[in-house]
Amino acid sequence: MIIDVSTVKDIKGASVEVELEGPPDPMAIAGTTLKPVTPVHVIAKATSTGHSAILIEAKARAEFTAECHRCLREFVFDIETEFQEQYYKVSHKPSPMSDCEEDEVLTYKGDFVDISKEVNSHLALSLPIQLICSSECRGLCPVCGKDLNDGECACSEEEGDIRLAPLAQLYPSQAKDEF
Repeated sequence: MIIDVSTVKDIKGASVEVELEGPPDPMAIAGTTLKPVTPVHVIAKATSTGHSAILIEAKARAEFTAECHRCLREFVFDIETEFQEQYYKVSHKPSPMSDCEEDEVLTYKGDFVDISKEVNSHLALSLPIQLICSSECRGLCPVCGKDLNDGECACSEEEGDIRLAPLAQLYPSQAKDEF
């Protein structure tokens, strides 16, 4: 995803707007690999801020398929993100007043700014902690593994939480009354 800034890079305040599409980088979350359904669609504005710097303001969107962390069904979901990043010409260093570390400075060469890495980074940062197919997803039965979205399972509630079974063995006479 490369933006041609040849018409604006030397004119402070000048900007150019572009729409770009490209393949997303592979992503994974909590052991689940995300498969792209659509290319990443980016709407970006590149503005010359003077001092050989270009400010990129962008919105990115893509669709992926993943496995739900509750019911293990595959589903499609959108990721959207917005970001602003400042790119400096390779020969130009930011002023010493800047509190950026050397490896945090984004650079560009010639007339083109490649925003691919930042688009993919911001998309990855927009991922939720857990991928859930819907807010109503009931998940799997912890005893038999049946998908509870398809209906109730045959497990009895008297069995209780299997993680507490060792405690029930300590007090067998009280286990049925209290657990």
